[in-house]
Amino acid sequence: MRSRSLISIATATICIVFSGVPATADTLPDGCGSSTSLGGQAIKSAQSGCVSGARSDVPGYFNDASKSRLVNNGPKIQYKVLYFRQCEPSLVNLMGCNANTDPPCADGSYPMLRLIYVLNGPRKGQQISRQSYCSNEPPADIPGAEQDIAKVTPERFRELPILASTIISQPENFSLRNGHAHLYADSENQNFDIVIFDQDVRVRAIPTSYSWSYGDGSSRTVNFPGERQTNRGFDAPTSTSHVYKETGDFGVGLTTRFRGEYSTEGGPWTPIPGVANVPSTSVTISVWRTKKVLVAENCRATPDGPGCASIFE
Repeated sequence: MRSRSLISIATATICIVFSGVPATADTLPDGCGSSTSLGGQAIKSAQSGCVSGARSDVPGYFNDASKSRLVNNGPKIQYKVLYFRQCEPSLVNLMGCNANTDPPCADGSYPMLRLIYVLNGPRKGQQISRQSYCSNEPPADIPGAEQDIAKVTPERFRELPILASTIISQPENFSLRNGHAHLYADSENQNFDIVIFDQDVRVRAIPTSYSWSYGDGSSRTVNFPGERQTNRGFDAPTSTSHVYKETGDFGVGLTTRFRGEYSTEGGPWTPIPGVANVPSTSVTISVWRTKKVLVAENCRATPDGPGCASIFE
């Protein structure tokens, strides 16, 4: 009579987490994989969806968290470097993935895959590198890293609150017909601290030229602001004076052209393409005429005589 034996099959649910050492069943949530005991032999398997680090965009590879790291480019820009290990034949059942049966590397090893993502800056969230290698890890060069350093565009430069030059005349807002009306610009270099892509950027605005409009139909552009003059009469020209041929009130305008440069996180100063044209508040110049009168009176004795009264009264 044949003996009969009963083979019992017990099933328990586990989830295998790959981080160098498989996790135990009592520390894992249900529904990820299964462990089956058949005749005293354990057969383990796991679904790829419950393996820590598994990525749908990297089929057949699993994240090697022990190698993954952050790479800094300067004090603010960071890149996430992720390493993935291909499933080897001996780990097919354990890791629940497909693998090549033959070692693809010449030295008998299995390839590593390295992905680099940008965490901040203008390319935030982008995958910028994907490399597979067998034995020697390639250098951790960051392709296009120079493009992640914050830059000041011409448009951003023109948006800065650059102060216009101040128009100053000597004497104040007054001149004589055919005389030399002395005008000059009061301007200076200006500094701005701004933040672009979480990076500290310092910007300098530097005046380079001055375009004058004198209100009588004439204008000119010079590359210097002029300066205050002392003990000067209307008959003495200056480098920034103007001669009005007629009397009247004339609106004087000025536009200062600024060039810019910036420094990111204390780095070297870099020129900004283009310029910012900043108009000044206009001023009105009153131009008077002179009249010669021959007199013989003593102004002390005859203060109301011709030529004795002040032209400013």
